[in-house]
Order: sequence, then C-alpha cells, then structure tokens
Amino acid sequence: MLKRSWCCPLTLGGFAVASLALVLMLRPIAPPSIAALRSEPAAVAVPALPPGATVLLAPDPGSALSLLDAAVQAPLRAEIDSACRVPVLLALDGRRRSDPRRDPALAELKRRCAKLPVPSLHVPMEETRAPIHERNPSAIDALAALRAAQSSDELMSAWLDAYVSRALPQHQIFPDGRRLLPGEAEWLMRAALDVRECERARACGADSLITLRVCALHGCEPGSDLRMAYHEALAPRDFEALLAILRWLKSIEKA
Repeated sequence: MLKRSWCCPLTLGGFAVASLALVLMLRPIAPPSIAALRSEPAAVAVPALPPGATVLLAPDPGSALSLLDAAVQAPLRAEIDSACRVPVLLALDGRRRSDPRRDPALAELKRRCAKLPVPSLHVPMEETRAPIHERNPSAIDALAALRAAQSSDELMSAWLDAYVSRALPQHQIFPDGRRLLPGEAEWLMRAALDVRECERARACGADSLITLRVCALHGCEPGSDLRMAYHEALAPRDFEALLAILRWLKSIEKA
C-alpha cells in the first residue's frame, strides 16, 4: 500500500508536466504583424539625367539652362535657339496655314520659348561658317580633324573640310555606293548630329526640343521620336544615308 500510494502522485505529476508541454507545443503561434510581412522594396538608384536632358526636356528650358555650369551652357543654348527660331522662320517663310502634322509641335515650341529672348539674337557658330565652296583644307588635316572632333561644331566643320578635300571616305560610309552632293553632305550631317546629340543626352523622345524642332519644320506623326521624325521627313535613300553616317561616326569614336 505504501509503495502504491507513493507511486501514484509521481505518475500523475509526470503526466501533468507532459500534458503542459504538449499544450505549449500545440498552442497556435501568433501571426507576424502586417508591418513585418510588408517587405519594403529595395532602394533602386535612379541615374541622374545628363545636363542636356534636363534642358531639352524641360517645360522651361531657359530656367533649366540657368541652373547648369557655364561650361555646358553654350551648346545647349544653341539647341534652344535653334528650336525657338523655328516659329519665327515658319512665319517669315509664309507657312502660316494650319497643318495637323506640324501644329502640335509648333504650339509646344511656342509655349516653351515664350519666356526666352528673341532667338535670332544668338546665331550658332555653324551658321557663320564659310560656305562649302570657299573651303580649301588639306585632305590629311581634314581627315585627322574629323577623327579627333568631339563637339557638334567641330564635327560639322571637319566633315565639310573632309568632303571638300575629297578625304571623306564615302566608299566606306555608304555601302550602296552613294556619293553626296554638297548640299546633301551638309544637311545629312546636321541630321546625324541631331540624332547623335539627343542620344548622348538621352532626350530623343517626342517631348525633346530637338524632336519638336524637326516635327514643327517637316511634320510628323504624334508621339514620334527623333529617328521616326527624320524617317518621315527624309526620302528613303536619304534616311538610309543618315543611318550610315551615324554608324560611321560610332566606328571612328570606338577607333
């Protein structure tokens, strides 16, 4: 009897401890809070826009330009004036009639240029350059200058010098064997420099000042980027020549 009466409480105590452990194991675990479940997205660094984009895409390009260092203002000022000159040129040219392919871009140019000075007071350097028939450069110097040129002004000048001196390797540039006339050599290079500069600035879309300029002058479909605008403005063979010039410029940059 003593043995039995002593063992029972021990057995019951062990059973109670085991039961408590089982209850604790089976107790539902509180779900994590909503804040814990909500995973915050990792911060993604957004690359800063190049200075050109901050101006070419700005609703007020003059104010955007004033925030930049003086060293980068000059070429962008030339882009602004080139675009803001278009409404004046169209009016002087007598093209005042409504044109649904040009009017949206023209209206946007007028809006962005409203606070700026009269653009004709600032004439880009390339517009004061000697006519192509008056140039007499050395072929070797012209080609060396073309390969070393960095800015649009330098490229334009060196391109025309190389063309006049017959140093321009047109057989390498144009796979179809095309040879440019003097007028073609100049305005196709101007178009190529437009594309080159907008790509460097990451500002080739429909809202870029460069695209608006081309669309206001020649007309384009709504939403066209710069390449699309030139595709519509140029004859097919001229557009292919434009692309060939761009490819060649990239090849000499890599070299």
